[in-house]
Amino acid sequence: MAQTIDIETAAYSGTISNANSVGFTDTRKFHTASDDYTVSLSYINSAATNGKDSSGKAITGYKYWDFAYPTQAISGPNATADFVAATNGGVNFGGTVGALSAWGVSAAVWGDPANATGWSVPWTILLPTPVPLGTVTTAYVNNAFTMSVPGGTMPATVDVSTTSGSATLVYQIDRSNDIVTMSPVDVTTTDGLNSLSTGLVAGAVVKVYGVPQSDGTLKAYVLVYYTGTTMPSN
Repeated sequence: MAQTIDIETAAYSGTISNANSVGFTDTRKFHTASDDYTVSLSYINSAATNGKDSSGKAITGYKYWDFAYPTQAISGPNATADFVAATNGGVNFGGTVGALSAWGVSAAVWGDPANATGWSVPWTILLPTPVPLGTVTTAYVNNAFTMSVPGGTMPATVDVSTTSGSATLVYQIDRSNDIVTMSPVDVTTTDGLNSLSTGLVAGAVVKVYGVPQSDGTLKAYVLVYYTGTTMPSN
């Protein structure tokens, strides 16, 4: 029977807030309220070794990246400032919906010089924030559109990436006569962009998962638009 347990790594996840040059606050809600936590986390020391970048160059200090794009990790002397700008932004729909904050999952190490008697964060992955089912307010043009959601009082801008290797994952879902058809749409191609432009017209029903940006827009990771004779209600 073990007398002690030495935990040298851990992980935190949840809503990111109060990010600054030293660290940030992570808040997580669970089904069982007693499991909820709010914790202040510091970045690791700027001189601490922290893996390598996509070209094999050694990284020191904190790094972060958007979900599914580890080869595009942001590191170096400006990483924390960039992280602050990215996570202190928010997509604000107003009304009862309000602002949607950044979500993330972070590794944590014990005893780093940045926090000799506690946890520090070597890296964070920013996760797509789910946006309530909404409708297109302004049609898709120049890789962006605006959408509104029930309970909100203002539309928000959604940016779509069409760059190969980091393109938004787009799906068309059609429900007609109780038959549901789900079709992937490759927005790196002309045909895919034409389909997206046809589907994302004003009034179209849309579901988005994305990362809030510092300028108040949402960088879409997954985008679903609906067609057919029957629309989803939630």
